[in-house]
Amino acid sequence: MDSKLLEILACPRSKQPLTLGKGGRYLICESERIAYPIIDGIPHLLESSAIALQDITTADLAEPAAGPESEKPY
Repeated sequence: MDSKLLEILACPRSKQPLTLGKGGRYLICESERIAYPIIDGIPHLLESSAIALQDITTADLAEPAAGPESEKPY
């Protein structure tokens, strides 16, 4: 995700900054302890899309597994 975009995004609930999860699949709001999914490169910042951090497995927040799909030719 573009770092400039990440700088301006905020949690719709708390209005606090969001951080990108290590795997790049979630935007995390630490103050609310929730995550918003990123689907096909688009952050879903609807309160109805929010997932409690405790409901997300550690594997979902980790780096994607190395493999042919995750290797970039550039």
